[in-house]
Amino acid sequence: MPSPDTRVLTASAEQEKERHRLTLEALAEVDAGRGIPHERIKEWSDSLNLGQPSAVPTCD
Repeated sequence: MPSPDTRVLTASAEQEKERHRLTLEALAEVDAGRGIPHERIKEWSDSLNLGQPSAVPTCD
């Protein structure tokens, strides 16, 4: 049976692999033009501070 330390390291490595996979997937989405422009996110974020929140931006 693996030691507790080995199990923790294995779980950590698996989490890092999944994080990397998700990052590559997200970058591919952006490269394909499927993303929300920063300015729209900033406008939405600013609206939250004004007490008049606008709709959450979505991809076009």
